[in-house]
Amino acid sequence: FFVLSVWLKARVPGLPATAPRRRKLGAALRFAAGLVFSRRIWALLQALVVDGMVHRRLFRTDARRWAVHLTVFGSWLALGLLSILTGVVVEILPLLGMSPEEIASIPLLGQLFHADVWWVALLNEMLGLLVIAGMLLIITRRYIRKDPNQRTMPADSIVIALLTIIALGGFLAESFRLLADYVTAAGVLRPDPSMISPERLPPVLYGAWGPQWGFAGYLLASLLGALRLSPGAWEVVYNLFFWLHFIAVSALLFTLPFSRFFHVIMSPVIVAYNTMIEQQARGTPGGGLTGGQP
Repeated sequence: FFVLSVWLKARVPGLPATAPRRRKLGAALRFAAGLVFSRRIWALLQALVVDGMVHRRLFRTDARRWAVHLTVFGSWLALGLLSILTGVVVEILPLLGMSPEEIASIPLLGQLFHADVWWVALLNEMLGLLVIAGMLLIITRRYIRKDPNQRTMPADSIVIALLTIIALGGFLAESFRLLADYVTAAGVLRPDPSMISPERLPPVLYGAWGPQWGFAGYLLASLLGALRLSPGAWEVVYNLFFWLHFIAVSALLFTLPFSRFFHVIMSPVIVAYNTMIEQQARGTPGGGLTGGQP
């Protein structure tokens, strides 16, 4: 809301610069609604994907910067979308009266009910490793091979640190969860689906169960398993790292709007809108603001 209040100091088309922010916000919302509920939305969505997210222009200008951007932005975006789908399956569907067995029986989507389904574990692992690779590229470019033309501010370093902590902490939390779930009373890591309650891992998922596919987290869990701690001890460690991970994510969300990294959220929309306007100016089918009519 603070960032929005700053934006609304600017001039909104059709209103004087001195107009109250409430009127500016209303005009902006009316314009956005007119765009969304019109044929122009398809041109905007196409531009959002091609130019706003995939960044076709950046690829043509600098393939290395494009690779860094896509590695970081794309992997975080994919992880976010996967988390949203998982949240719907794990948190929302039970509220609609569905049992764990019924949810897990939904084709493909129901397998998101547990993180140890083989393809869910593999997908999370690959995306997590891409995130770490992207963060290493960012750290190298910003602090080791410094770009003299790069503008920065203290909040940017905080965001980079939080992103790195979140990426690495995710693997640690996952390893500790595996240890908490699959360590026997004797302190030995010996995974078996029957060790998890049917409410968390319905038997219908046993055929797709495969925590080993999360290879990096599983390898770390195997190494830490040599400590021979009890399942209760690993549960405490897992809960600690889970909440530390949660705090880091929350801190990132509150810091992001006050750093230059906020462009990661806003620039795709701005680029998509500008591309749509350029298409209209060139007479490209499917977009434009001619006549100001939806």
